[in-house]
Amino acid sequence: SGAGQVRGMAQSIPQENAGEKTKDIVRFDPHQRLQHILMMSSFVVLALTGLPLKFADLSLSQWWIGFWGGIEVTRTIHRLAAWVMVFDCIYHLAYLINNIVIKRRPFPIWIIPQPKDVFDFFLEVRYYMGLTQEKPRFDRFNFHQKFDYWAIFWGIPVMAGSGFILMYPVFFARFLPGGIIPVALVAHSDEAVLAVAWIVVVHFFFAHLAPNVFPINWTIFTGKMSRERYKEEHPLDYQRVLAQEARQAAPPPAQKLPKGGPGPARKPPR
Repeated sequence: SGAGQVRGMAQSIPQENAGEKTKDIVRFDPHQRLQHILMMSSFVVLALTGLPLKFADLSLSQWWIGFWGGIEVTRTIHRLAAWVMVFDCIYHLAYLINNIVIKRRPFPIWIIPQPKDVFDFFLEVRYYMGLTQEKPRFDRFNFHQKFDYWAIFWGIPVMAGSGFILMYPVFFARFLPGGIIPVALVAHSDEAVLAVAWIVVVHFFFAHLAPNVFPINWTIFTGKMSRERYKEEHPLDYQRVLAQEARQAAPPPAQKLPKGGPGPARKPPR
């Protein structure tokens, strides 16, 4: 998911297990995998408890709310899942700050949108339409993954901000116009439908239902990707992997002798 892609961000380049070319490439570290699990699980619970509240007039929604134990229980579970998602976002930001500022690792420029992403988009459309045999050559992250990642940075503030207003309407009505509450309701519910539609239709297909990964993509859960698949899906970054391996395998430079040779050998003491 969106979040999953996240994820590999503070590493400069993928690292090989024990430097062996037969090993899988480590794409995500344990922190990134945990962040994705928290985002995925909280999103699923929010969708399962939030959509029935939005479409409460449907008989299916009423049955589902009753299955959870009633509307109050459903709301409580929804709010707990929301807090988990907010915590996960804070966890991710702290992770980035720790890696970039404190540990001084390189800034993760591979997740930043580039003009090449636009050309890759149109090239991929032409490729799937059969207009060209050339496939886009992606770097560490392709434009699908970048969109999923950056969508969180505008989706979560809208969802969390409007959700807190709906969670504590009396508090916010003390210093905000009264019309902000119905606006928050519309923003929260419509953004939720948009997010669910995108995850189910687009992200889930490219992440798990595409022919090369069907029926499930284990990379975000194991943190590893096979060398053959990485070479196929991320050829530009794969070249960096090869370059890193070559540097690691190269013998250290020989030390130069001082001018005039090593000098006369000393006689051992008697």
